[in-house]
Amino acid sequence: MPILKNLPVRLKGGGPTLENALILRRMSLNITPHHHHHNPFGDNDDDSIHSNGGHGNHWSPGSSLLDGDGPRDRNPFEDEEDENEANEGKKGSGGGGGGSGKGFKFKSPLKTLGKLGKNLRLSGRSKGSETPSPQGSLQGTPSPAEKKKRGRRSSEGSLLRFAGKYRDTLGSRKETFTNGELNCSESECDSTSRRLSFMKMVGLGKLKRESMNDHSSQGPEEQPVKEEVVEEVKPREPLSVLEILQLVKKRDLLLADTHILELEQECNESAEPEDAASPSVKDGGRRKAKDVELLYEELQKELWSVVRESLRSPTAGPNLGLVVQVLQQEEQTDKDWALSEAAAPGGPRPRRLKQRWKEAVEEAADGSLPQKAEFTEGELDKYLDRLRARVVEDLEAAKRNVVSIYPEEYQPFQVYVQSYHQAVARRLQAITGTSLEITDIYSLLDWLHNIYNRDVLGTVCITSPFCRSELSPLLASETVDRLELDCLNSVRAKVTTELSQVLDEEEKRWMESLHIEEYQITLAKTVIQRLQVDLERSASINNSLGSRVAQCSLNGLADFLYSFQRKVEMFHEGMQSGMFGDNEDGYVSKTIALVNCCPPFRGFVQRCAQCDPSVSEDSLRRANKALDHIVQQGVRVLSERLYLHIRPFFERLVKRKWLSNTEPYEQIEALIKEHFKKYHRMDSPPYQLLAAEVHRRVVMEYLRSVMRGRIICTSMKMRKRMAGRLRDEGKQIKVLFKDLESPSSWLDSALSHISEIIQLEDVPSIQMEVGVLVREFPDVRKKHVSAILNIRGMTRQAERQEILNIVKDIESSDGVGGGGGLARLSRDRALFSEVPVTSEVHCLNVGLSRIALTASSCFSTLRPRRRKTRTPVQENPDDVL
Repeated sequence: MPILKNLPVRLKGGGPTLENALILRRMSLNITPHHHHHNPFGDNDDDSIHSNGGHGNHWSPGSSLLDGDGPRDRNPFEDEEDENEANEGKKGSGGGGGGSGKGFKFKSPLKTLGKLGKNLRLSGRSKGSETPSPQGSLQGTPSPAEKKKRGRRSSEGSLLRFAGKYRDTLGSRKETFTNGELNCSESECDSTSRRLSFMKMVGLGKLKRESMNDHSSQGPEEQPVKEEVVEEVKPREPLSVLEILQLVKKRDLLLADTHILELEQECNESAEPEDAASPSVKDGGRRKAKDVELLYEELQKELWSVVRESLRSPTAGPNLGLVVQVLQQEEQTDKDWALSEAAAPGGPRPRRLKQRWKEAVEEAADGSLPQKAEFTEGELDKYLDRLRARVVEDLEAAKRNVVSIYPEEYQPFQVYVQSYHQAVARRLQAITGTSLEITDIYSLLDWLHNIYNRDVLGTVCITSPFCRSELSPLLASETVDRLELDCLNSVRAKVTTELSQVLDEEEKRWMESLHIEEYQITLAKTVIQRLQVDLERSASINNSLGSRVAQCSLNGLADFLYSFQRKVEMFHEGMQSGMFGDNEDGYVSKTIALVNCCPPFRGFVQRCAQCDPSVSEDSLRRANKALDHIVQQGVRVLSERLYLHIRPFFERLVKRKWLSNTEPYEQIEALIKEHFKKYHRMDSPPYQLLAAEVHRRVVMEYLRSVMRGRIICTSMKMRKRMAGRLRDEGKQIKVLFKDLESPSSWLDSALSHISEIIQLEDVPSIQMEVGVLVREFPDVRKKHVSAILNIRGMTRQAERQEILNIVKDIESSDGVGGGGGLARLSRDRALFSEVPVTSEVHCLNVGLSRIALTASSCFSTLRPRRRKTRTPVQENPDDVL
């Protein structure tokens, strides 16, 4: 008879007395075989058991608990206490009955009712004075398998239905069992509600026993057997699968997990070898195991939903606390399972919910961050900024809302940091899996090396320290090296391809815009802007990448500047040959514009070389050589253009008319000022080089006019006039080039020293002045001093030799000191070396001597003899000339 299928194995085979006792026990649970009219709670009691298995609402091995079978009414608290007592009896008996006594056993935390429930049941049962008749045993004794199958109800929520029927019967009661009661753990129910619940159950049992007194009576000698069966056998009826599922959906997570663990324990017991012979039981066990797995899936869905929601909800503490308790309970169950003999490989344990919790946090982090699909090419910096903001926001929320709820040994903040770190790494790996623009590469490298460590980890670490050493790199070193190599390749492509195209286009524009006076071109600005982006961004990432990019830029720039130099040379050659027509103003302005490109190029080259001077030496030298050549060529072109205009006036200097006519020098000065109105448009320092070159050229050409010897002084008056003119025009040249900002002020003393040599009378003074001239201008030679003495009119060979020996002595002392002053003299300090001497000293001396003798004999009787005998010889030629 199926109603007795839950009878323990040790009671199988008892006599009629035992059967009567069992029937009475079933009747006390409101179970009647076929007579619906005996049910005091309603006409359609779903708990009645039919003999035909097709319409019975009890759980059978062949049906799943999730199939929606009908429930049976019962008192869950009374069942709990009875099962506790039955389990104690099984432990004391050392095995036997329906389940195995060995292996892992889950100890339910629901055994908390104490003696209260037991005393209430005993007091209720003692009121029944008669025992039922054994008429209820006519349908036979159940088999052991049927007894075992009777342990768990089907999946309908019978506890709710039982509560509704009991309310209809006892109309005066307002208290009912609600769905909320299913969602409360035993620890949350107070003792008052527990007592009321037990009183209801006891009263209900009493009504059932009184209704059964009409069927049969039992002898007093069988009463002890009845008591023994009531105390030891009755198991607790667990919740159905749907009821457990309802607990999960209501997020009564700890209670739901407890019932799932009990169901899992039943599955382990049903899988014992003694049940292997029954295919139906074996199939039912598989279905029950599947129910357990489905319940665990639903439980984990709710667990991880709570984990996700709690991040941004300050009030999620209670639910998250239940999650922590479930994790701890499951971890303890895993430990117990590992120590038990039932820990066979391939079983359902260990569940490892703590590890899955970490995975759930990782999934939550991955779902919270911006996805890779939101990234737009060329705007990676904006995507990374959103990524940074979200990581910081979520980690701060984790610290504020959830970290304090977890136990310390869980290291919750470290888990959250690692989860977000891995989520960021996955996005960066996905981004780098495709080709990126150079701007995106720089943004990504800067984010990797600087922004993430400073603005993400650094910001979070201020409020919540964590272990950075446990964080793996966001990208593999091979990927980072590939990105840096892409940066170098981009720079090489710019200096070899892009910049060459820019230079070709600029060259065409030079020829097309000769009629336009422009003193600035955009070539240097364009090139530097393109290379400076790479230089600045790479340097901001780290020194290593910045140095490599700078070196690559310098190497390419040296080649580019050489090409620039060659094109400038061809431009000047074409202009000088008249290939592009005669457009002097456009040519001058274009030359200045080309020279103006050199200062910014030079500064950029120096900046690139500073990153690694030892490696950049050769490229720096090549680049500077090309720039120097361009500047020198431009300065030479402009100074030659100026000299072509002023050369005719230098031909009129240091002649007899020049002594009384200042026009030649005034024309020279006016032309210089006019040209420098344009030359001032040249940038520094090339402008200073141009002013110094023009200054040197003017002084040198002036000295050439002097050294030609086209005028010879024959009197003191004439020497004073000539010395005064040289002195005055030398001062004007000094003032002129000071206004033009020439750095070659050392040139100004040459004419003043020559004027003093011409004006002085005594030989020692002249010797001293020649010594000063030679020391200031080491390239002065005897021929230059001799030409000056000729202009002065000095004809005595002894005096001339005394003065010329000064130059010889100075040359000898310089030669002993270090190979000669001229060899050590740089071009910017050379002046007389480029001034030729064109007068014939010997012929001039002979002629002067003859003229002096004739003059002396003619005027000796007319005036008294001078103190110095040299003076008449020098003054007489003035009258002749």
